[in-house]
Amino acid sequence: MKHALVAAISIAAVTAIGRLFGLNPNTVGFVYLIAVLLLSVSGGLLIGTVSSVVAALCYNFFFFPPLYTLIIETPANWFALAAFFIAAVIGSRLVTEAHLQAVRESEELKTSLLRAISHDLTTPITAMSIRTESIRRRAGADSDLLEDVTAIAEETARLRRRIDNLLSMARLEAGKAQPHREPSPPADLFRAARENLPMVPMTVHVDDDCPDANVDPSLALEILVNLIENAHRASPPNAPIELAASKHPERDDMLRMEVRDRGPGIPPRVADGDVAQRGLGLEIARSFAAANGGRLDYAPREGGGTIARIDLPAVRT
Repeated sequence: MKHALVAAISIAAVTAIGRLFGLNPNTVGFVYLIAVLLLSVSGGLLIGTVSSVVAALCYNFFFFPPLYTLIIETPANWFALAAFFIAAVIGSRLVTEAHLQAVRESEELKTSLLRAISHDLTTPITAMSIRTESIRRRAGADSDLLEDVTAIAEETARLRRRIDNLLSMARLEAGKAQPHREPSPPADLFRAARENLPMVPMTVHVDDDCPDANVDPSLALEILVNLIENAHRASPPNAPIELAASKHPERDDMLRMEVRDRGPGIPPRVADGDVAQRGLGLEIARSFAAANGGRLDYAPREGGGTIARIDLPAVRT
């Protein structure tokens, strides 16, 4: 709808400018053609084709004698109009296809880069995990050393998870992987999240009438893990993260899961900003929620903190 409105305004603007300044038909034809090509880039092939037809009609009606009719008296004008229409349609198609190819190549390049990065990082991360475990065994009763080693091991595991998440996100966005949806009780997802993050204090509440989620459980788990990690880092020490699940307040075909913290909150400009502002974990969670047919939003929490709301499809009963 937005692109159609822009197309209508653009064609109308070209027509008005041509009439206002008394431009000759040849000049107006070139301006129409440029407008059609630009509309094809932004709106796609359908918008480009429809814009070509509308532009051809306006071209004839307002600039070819007799004016204000769709009648064409001179054979040369027939050829001019036909040439314009053919050029506009072919041009819009070609522009739409340079654009789609560029998008595909960009996605392929992104996937290739992520794979290369993953391959280059997997070996050192594996080596770090092995050496960390070796140091843990030799630490004995040295509590300070054990604490440091445990922290290193947790951060290494988090880095490995981020890399795996990035690859999964790239495959999903490139269309090379699809979520495998199945009924997934929120209580089971919360339990799995607690098992993945045993050092994070959490409380869990699931409403009795909360439906099961119709999602890929592995992706849904990663959504929760990323949000819980972010919430834990933002929260005061020993402040538990609250997990809750309920029916969606407005839609029967959805359910809502929430991750609540007592941190400083996420400013609106950050929640709606780019990846660098939001953080990689939030971007991954947002991407996985969208892949499952849901969405991720943030809201301030009464008393301080942030509520991350994940709306996901529910199993139909």
